[in-house]
Parts: sequence; structure tokens; C-alpha cells
Amino acid sequence: MVSSDTKTRLTAILAAEEASLVDWSIIDRLCDELDRHLDASSDDIPKIVAHFLSDSDIRARDSGYGGTQRAAIRTYLATGDYFDGVAVPWWGCFALVAVVGGAIAWALT
Repeated sequence: MVSSDTKTRLTAILAAEEASLVDWSIIDRLCDELDRHLDASSDDIPKIVAHFLSDSDIRARDSGYGGTQRAAIRTYLATGDYFDGVAVPWWGCFALVAVVGGAIAWALT
């Protein structure tokens, strides 16, 4: 989990992005400052935070992407949970192995 200072700064960035009049130059500066601070610290931050800080230009252009990222950061700040990939259930892996194994067996006969 990130420090309380980092949480406060991420919350400030979220507030700035969700203001009625958004100044993306200020948001870019806030993201850059926090990113430099985190690089200099020994804090282990999840990818979701690193992506959020580096993608402010994309959020400025794509409101759908921005909404998705802001929701993910809000969830992370509230719960500490985040998701950095595609969830694959165990049975999906088993099914893939079975199909590949069957294809190999069929090719060998």
C-alpha cells in the first residue's frame, strides 16, 4: 500500500480531473511531481499508479479511458486492491492444456 502522502496527492489529482473546469497542465505537473517523488523514494507502487501518473495526456484526450483509470485508482485508494491483467480461471488453463494435448496426440497418430 502507498503512503498517506501519496494517497493525498492521488486524491488531489482525481479532484483536479473531476473539477468542472479541468486544467490539464496543472494535472500534468501534479502527476510529474508525484512520479518523481515516488521514483526517489523506496515505495513499491503498483503498476496501476505508475500508469495513472504517466497517462494524463491520454486521459485528457479519451474520456472513456480516463474514467476507467480514475475508477481503478479510486478503488485502489479505498480498498488497496487493484487489477493489472486479465483474470484467467484455473479451469481455463486446464482446458487449454487439454486442447493442446489433444491436438498433439491427434497429430502424432
